[in-house]
Amino acid sequence: MKDTNAIEQALKDKCKKEISKVVDVFINELEVKIRGEYNSSNYYDFIGPNSNGKANFHVMGTEQLRNVLFRMIQNAHLESMVAVKSKELIKKLELV
Repeated sequence: MKDTNAIEQALKDKCKKEISKVVDVFINELEVKIRGEYNSSNYYDFIGPNSNGKANFHVMGTEQLRNVLFRMIQNAHLESMVAVKSKELIKKLELV
């Protein structure tokens, strides 16, 4: 790696893979245990806490659901995940 930007990007990529794995496990469970066993809907409503039961948006299919979940988790947790991994790396390199 040529510089700190490349290191930071590598950490981000690693964190994104972790998030992707978590989402993939959830989607697989949904496909196998809920949709597979009960042959249920493939249409998902996202209802906000203050929307009086009305959907804010909808997705169709588990691939669209996977994309939404991945982005939501990434937006909420990527920065803190990278910060923790950066501290771990610095500690391993004994820079602090």
